[in-house]
Amino acid sequence: MLTSDLLVTKSYKGKIEPVYAKLDRTKLEIAGSLIDIFQKHVGKTYGELSEELEGIEELDFRLIRGLSQILKRKCVIEMDASIDPSTARKMVFEDCKGAVFDIIERDKVINRVAGKLSVKPDELEKVLWADMEENSIIKEFQTITPEDLLRQYNLSLTQTLLFKATGMEIQIEDNFQEVFWKIKKFGLMYSIEDGRIYLDGAVSLFKLTERYGTSLAKLLPTIMKCKKWSLKASILKKTMTGKRIYDFTLDNTRPIFDIEPDSNSGLETFDSAIEKEFSLLSFNDWHVKRESAVLKAGQYAFIPDFSLEKDGKKIYVEIIGFWTPEYLKKKIQKINLLERKEKEDMILLVNKKLACSGSEFNMDNIIFYDRKVPYLEMIKILRKYEEKQVIEDIERLKNVEIALEGNIIDLEETARKYSVTLDALLNAIKNENNANGYLRIGHQLVDDQTLKAVEDELNGVKKYNEALIIIEKYGIKGQQLFDILGYKVKWSGLDPDNAEIVKLS
Repeated sequence: MLTSDLLVTKSYKGKIEPVYAKLDRTKLEIAGSLIDIFQKHVGKTYGELSEELEGIEELDFRLIRGLSQILKRKCVIEMDASIDPSTARKMVFEDCKGAVFDIIERDKVINRVAGKLSVKPDELEKVLWADMEENSIIKEFQTITPEDLLRQYNLSLTQTLLFKATGMEIQIEDNFQEVFWKIKKFGLMYSIEDGRIYLDGAVSLFKLTERYGTSLAKLLPTIMKCKKWSLKASILKKTMTGKRIYDFTLDNTRPIFDIEPDSNSGLETFDSAIEKEFSLLSFNDWHVKRESAVLKAGQYAFIPDFSLEKDGKKIYVEIIGFWTPEYLKKKIQKINLLERKEKEDMILLVNKKLACSGSEFNMDNIIFYDRKVPYLEMIKILRKYEEKQVIEDIERLKNVEIALEGNIIDLEETARKYSVTLDALLNAIKNENNANGYLRIGHQLVDDQTLKAVEDELNGVKKYNEALIIIEKYGIKGQQLFDILGYKVKWSGLDPDNAEIVKLS
């Protein structure tokens, strides 16, 4: 984003858009020259850099100022001072009582104060104004190609224009989860109608508060990461005859907006410590995922904090912590607007300190917590889901013929193939005698032929490690096979190399 004074727009027939920088030879040369200037000034003061930039601004003032703002953000600029400048200035003014009348007297003041601070006079002179921006040192500069600099400039122009949006309408065909997650993260107010997302803008709500306008503009890069997208915004602009609303439209066909993905976009952020704690827990093989699925709640979208997945079953988890009464009221309203099935497959974790009893929510799985994730209560609810899922899968498998083929069958893989739980599959195999000719060893079925081959190879083998190599060669994972074939493992200490297998008579 750029400062508003650098935004140049063109308007016609009620439409408006920024004056974008074309990726032509002239603009690319200007961008390349600016990059070279920034690289050349690493180790020098920011004042020296500014002075050189001012010397070329007459070529295209707003473009060069805008590009320079972007490049400055890629610099590490630090104060270079051995002592605190404000402390040094205070001591100098106190020593001279606020004024000196000639250079000799000034030098005496500098020498006295330098002695008190145990630094050389030259060092004190350098430190006195080191905290001013022009005296700061450019320590590092992250370079960029001229093409990418111009693309970032065009993006920044668009974001700056959106500061004055009274509202925005967007359409996307993919990346729904990330877009809605960012909408939620930035605190934007929205509604959904006929596949379009409507966002209220800064002007309409808060009289152009910069914070809300910034949030609206920050959403733009995420929208632009979609394969196909379009937006339409209403822009308030002052004219000679007063304020007027213009339409601004943009879509994925504009090649000047091929923006590199934000390197920080994949980093997980959490609204609270309880959310971060939840993300690190394991719930008996339920896979925890930072959820950004979009659930429809009336005309709104509802994005749960997490999902838990196991055996094809997905449960959503929403953590309701410290919120204002107004926000809590809206949260309750959205949850109650969810479809019945979605509410059945959701667990709410509600902070005990909130002014609600749980009866406000039209759903069953509500757990109140105090500072920590209520782990055992979560496990109890998840077990109910597991039991219900097994019952439903068993019923579904009654009309399914389960094909068992091969010497060794991985039961977990077979369960995934039929989209059922392992327990339901085992129940179906047991009740329908589908496992004839196979023996179950752990989560595998091993046919009689393979068992006979393994038994023959184990004949005469004594070393435990050698026996393991044989059963692993056939792809058998469970050591339960030793018991089935009538062997006992005899240990001599803890070292497996010293263990033996003994055939029981």
